[in-house]
Amino acid sequence: MTSPRAWRHPERIRQCRPRPVTDAPARIPDSKVGQLDALLQESGVLELIDTELEGRPGPKGLPVRTVLVGLLLALHYHRSASLADVCRVLLDELRAPARSWLGVPDEGPADDHARIAFSRRVYRSFDRLTTAFDPLRCDRRRRLPAEEAHVVAAAWEDGDAERTRRRELLQEVSDRLVLITVRLAHRRGLFKGWRGDIAADTTPIPAWHQPPRERRGLASVELTAGWHYCGGSEEGIFGHSASLLVASSRRHPTGHPQAGERVSRLPQLALGLVLDTPGKRIGPNAVHSLARLAQLGFPTGLLAADRSYTDQIAEHFAQPVRTMGYQLVLDYKQRHRGVQGTHQAPSSSMAPSPAPPCRTPWPARPQGSTTKPYAASTTTANSAI
Repeated sequence: MTSPRAWRHPERIRQCRPRPVTDAPARIPDSKVGQLDALLQESGVLELIDTELEGRPGPKGLPVRTVLVGLLLALHYHRSASLADVCRVLLDELRAPARSWLGVPDEGPADDHARIAFSRRVYRSFDRLTTAFDPLRCDRRRRLPAEEAHVVAAAWEDGDAERTRRRELLQEVSDRLVLITVRLAHRRGLFKGWRGDIAADTTPIPAWHQPPRERRGLASVELTAGWHYCGGSEEGIFGHSASLLVASSRRHPTGHPQAGERVSRLPQLALGLVLDTPGKRIGPNAVHSLARLAQLGFPTGLLAADRSYTDQIAEHFAQPVRTMGYQLVLDYKQRHRGVQGTHQAPSSSMAPSPAPPCRTPWPARPQGSTTKPYAASTTTANSAI
């Protein structure tokens, strides 16, 4: 077999490839800048941030709105949340109208000192934001000693009133940013025909920084990160765990993959997101997102969850979710099926659960275990997923 000519002359083929007309960075349309700016304004997070930053000493830098819009643009066009990319987007890729909206100085002659000064204003604005929301401020640019890192990490867990208020405020900002897209989709009728079916999952979010170095006694720069182990994997991922809720839809009642289209054609839109340390508050984080979603008046249908939610104790996940009106679809282990106490657990690996309260104690759990199986009806839900 003869090789194609393109394989014989790779250098000539490289010369024939299309190239950009100029080496200048691409320009972001003003419509996209206005869209993300309006999304941020309508979410209401700017009012929360301005109230928290009011009266704080020190230079203000750029407006927080400018930095957050630049961060959204960097995520959208470059898939990067780095402040260096935010500076490049604001300086090199915005048109004149968008610059006037965000308060970015007009383009001038290439001056390295001016660019450095602008980048410092961006970093200063973001530092003011993190200082106001961190439960305990620390140096985030270097590895802390293990003893000092434990003190800072404990601030994210303790019950101090001011630290609890800051953690709740930070979660409120996150909830508003996630729910603004849900509100807009609901307002435009994109959820028409949706039965309220939701999929819950715990997804790893890898950290940019390296894990702790125990031999040197140094912690990671990400003080609240940990090792996330996915189901069936023995190798962990260092980072955070995201408790994610996604809008789902049912298949044809017969359950046959070729029976027809899904009941609803809505996209798999994210309905809730809580970022936390791996292995902590898995059930309560999902309940928190469901409670925020209930304020929008959506119907309640099936809630399909993986095994990490099945292993949660009933008071942390199953009981609050059933109280909201959802039917749980859980993944059971083989040893958790059959008779559990005085109730019949599902014979299938997944089942919806209008389970009655248990009247007898659960079987003895293995030593060190904090989970217990939850009884459910024997009706399978494989045809509904």
